[in-house]
Amino acid sequence: MELTKEQIQYIDKRLQTEGVKFWDIRIEMLDHVVSDVEIKLEKEEEFKKLVQKSFVSLGWKDSFKDLTKRRLLGINKIVRKQYFNKVKELITNLDSIFIILLFGILYYSTIFVSTINLFKTTTIILLLGPVIYGVFLNFKEVLSQKKSGYLTYSSFYVFFSFLLLNGVIQFVKPEGIISVSKETQLLVWYIVTVLNSIFTYAGVLVHLKTLKKIKIIELNLFS
Repeated sequence: MELTKEQIQYIDKRLQTEGVKFWDIRIEMLDHVVSDVEIKLEKEEEFKKLVQKSFVSLGWKDSFKDLTKRRLLGINKIVRKQYFNKVKELITNLDSIFIILLFGILYYSTIFVSTINLFKTTTIILLLGPVIYGVFLNFKEVLSQKKSGYLTYSSFYVFFSFLLLNGVIQFVKPEGIISVSKETQLLVWYIVTVLNSIFTYAGVLVHLKTLKKIKIIELNLFS
């Protein structure tokens, strides 16, 4: 027996109430429950009872938050794989390599054609600009009433590399944990910034691709 729109909304509301806040995870669970209930439903008055039985049979009783955490870990694994695959693609594709080399040469030339202060300012912009953008996207998704697990993680990988590489800048400097000359410090800044730009660009591409896919799903589901 095919469920009505109101019955499907009831199941969706139950899942939300039980703590499944990410709509893309909720949709997967909703599909399982609807399919299970439709197979067994014969009488209208059995509907709510069958919904509860379906939750139990699928092993979801009293564990929705744990289930959401496990599903989020799975989503993170998927997005992380896409992220590193995109990085690999960027550093092995001839067109991408040419663009990276051109960027590296232009950026390196600022050391010679400008003041050190201008080089440092350019470096800070290249490092912090993507971080601000990525953090904004991530907080926007976290605070959204219609959260998406995929968008939450894809926005995180926009600034993920900075979280790792920032330590190099903080530790490798004159009178730092790893003490180096000022000239070497500038070289470290240069290398970190180029690497971060590659990884950040990969994160942006993955996020934009994920956003496009999610918008198509939303359009089909909520229109």
